[in-house]
Amino acid sequence: MNSPLNDEPESIADSACRRARSARGRSIIGRVNTRRGQLLIAAADLMDPNFHRTVSLLVEHGDGGALGLVLNRPLDTRVASAWSRVSDEPCAYEGPLMRGGPCDGPLMLLHDQAACSQIEVCPGVHFTADEDHVTRLIGEPPGRMRCFVGYAGWGAAQLETELDTGSWIVRPAASAAVFEPPDDPWMALIRDINPTQAALVRNPGLMPEDPSVN
Repeated sequence: MNSPLNDEPESIADSACRRARSARGRSIIGRVNTRRGQLLIAAADLMDPNFHRTVSLLVEHGDGGALGLVLNRPLDTRVASAWSRVSDEPCAYEGPLMRGGPCDGPLMLLHDQAACSQIEVCPGVHFTADEDHVTRLIGEPPGRMRCFVGYAGWGAAQLETELDTGSWIVRPAASAAVFEPPDDPWMALIRDINPTQAALVRNPGLMPEDPSVN
């Protein structure tokens, strides 16, 4: 399966797709303090179409870069339908296929089964792209699982630069945020963080002509 291609010529993700491919399938944790297991909430003024109003889970983060999965971009494809086109193995999972980000990647799962884990992202949330793990979990899905194609990637120090410029709001992730999100996860988080900003996003007419006026 291939992730949808993005035709935007300039975006935050462009250089990440090139520089983070080497991180796929191996740990990129290094000397920096890892932000693995944290949510990246797009700032309200982040207009990059790949990440506008997204909530992403950082699966890996280190001095080599970062890898994340966007949690709120469902595709118009069910996993069972996509799976039947690439595998003869059974699929018992009926959930939607998620677009994990703009970089091409294998089918990746977030789930709650430690026995099929490559990375424990945060308590109760495990990541795998291992083919045997994926086949097993697709055939006998656990109670909590989400399936992604594509990923979000950042090269060395790229995410830190974006954090310094205010592109992202960082909050700790919990299993409920991953597996039981509200209908609009981004708005729900923004409302919790800054109710005034959430009201302005919902009602742009409330914004004063002079932004300095409160």
